[in-house]
Amino acid sequence: MSSLLPLAPSAPARAVAAPALLWKQADEDVYVATVDDEFAGYIAVSDSGYALHSAHAEPLGVYRSRRDAQDALRVHLAPAAASRPRTAAGRRRRSRARTHA
Repeated sequence: MSSLLPLAPSAPARAVAAPALLWKQADEDVYVATVDDEFAGYIAVSDSGYALHSAHAEPLGVYRSRRDAQDALRVHLAPAAASRPRTAAGRRRRSRARTHA
């Protein structure tokens, strides 16, 4: 008869946090966003509103306010945050197996 080990409870699902965007005004009518020091997108202000673009200059919409455009970029980036590797500070260090001679 084999002995069975009790199953460990599964880990709770981790909620994906919205990325921490840092916004800087690059020009009178341009705002630039970064995430972890990487370019994430920009807002260009025009007569029609606040035009949001991704890091690859993909148009993501025109919004009534800068805040609405900033929020839209945060939502747009949220799925990518789950697949992006953790920063060095948050990364666990793995030890290498040692071989004995």
